[in-house]
Amino acid sequence: MHTPPLRFSTPRLEVVAATAAMARADASDRPRFAALLEAAIPASWPPSTLADVQEYFADQLEKGVAAPGWWSWYALLHTPRTLIGSGGFMSRPDDHGTVTMGYSMTEGYEGRGYATEMVGGLLRWLAETGRVKRVHATTFERHYGSIRVLEKNGFECRGVSSEDAAASEDDRQGRGALMLFVREIES
Repeated sequence: MHTPPLRFSTPRLEVVAATAAMARADASDRPRFAALLEAAIPASWPPSTLADVQEYFADQLEKGVAAPGWWSWYALLHTPRTLIGSGGFMSRPDDHGTVTMGYSMTEGYEGRGYATEMVGGLLRWLAETGRVKRVHATTFERHYGSIRVLEKNGFECRGVSSEDAAASEDDRQGRGALMLFVREIES
């Protein structure tokens, strides 16, 4: 097992693992955040799904609870160099080699294949670690764009997530039950 680089490129994106400094700047200092990423930060940043957890992400990385690579990643468009999304994992793999993945795109960048490209790159990074056997992701049953991202990256729906009962109506936004998707990682 090794630790692959904490940044990688896809055809249209550079994907960079959040450091504690980046996460803190993301939460509280937009000019510093832009300087650290060497990228433009759109006015629509952060995506609504990240707005209420930015401080938490920064705290986790600063305290060493979360390790770079096993937490948040930033997706930057190569040209023009712009922050367009985020993805990552809830923690290092558990004893069974399982991680939970999430992702979100900035308003105005959805529906262009960027999330699919970012998720595919993150899955390749996971495979390179040699530590992950299975990836879980959840999305709502009528969040069709997110479902397509998962399907295009080889995830299979396994039914309603055990976390469904905890999803608030604000989170659901009329999109139905929270579904569990699983992808096996080949070593």
